Amino acid sequence: MGSAADPNAEALRIVLVEDDADDAELVSLQLTDAGIRAQFLHVQSASELRAAMQAGADLVVSDMSMPAFSGFDALAIVREFDPEIPFVLVSGAFEEAVARRAVGSRVHAYLLKDDVAGLLHAVQQARSASPSRRDVAAGCERPVLENQDGLSSRRPGTHRAAS
Repeated sequence: MGSAADPNAEALRIVLVEDDADDAELVSLQLTDAGIRAQFLHVQSASELRAAMQAGADLVVSDMSMPAFSGFDALAIVREFDPEIPFVLVSGAFEEAVARRAVGSRVHAYLLKDDVAGLLHAVQQARSASPSRRDVAAGCERPVLENQDGLSSRRPGTHRAAS
């Protein structure tokens, strides 16, 4: 298993649970720019998350507060599929009660959205902890961002799950 910047390392499958497409894209670009080889899948609903988990994932990064459901709702769905998958909870503001619940829920990390170094560290830990999870086809390293209509945008990094 190589380092995060190792071109021979397998691409991680990272599910981004985020209601803001710009935030999801920012996370994917930050990780890619840091040398993480990954296939990113952006989901915004419980049904999209279930579909993504059925397809398989190495790591889930979830926003804490979303209109349709919470990061803890996302965690419950992920745990239905795989109780051991690394799950990173991110938030725009630190809340002590959320941090306590995250620790009790076996969340891999609870980070502020702007903590790029913390997110990179969590992803690197997930890479080393779950090498047997990966079965990603070649060429999926930087998929194109797709909108709900399946149309591609100009920037690579994430794509949306089919509803």
